Amino acid sequence: MGSEAAAARPVVVTVNGERYEAVGVDPSTTLLEFLRTRTPVRGPKLGCGE
Repeated sequence: MGSEAAAARPVVVTVNGERYEAVGVDPSTTLLEFLRTRTPVRGPKLGCGE
């Protein structure tokens, strides 16, 4: 399966009972980046930076 096929497949994330669909998100995006930029969730912080 090529990277285009993987990028086109949506990922669904449920946070605090709310459903968010990750469509068109760069495959290198971390869960933390997704949460802080695509949802109203602002509590998660990067712990060790590695």
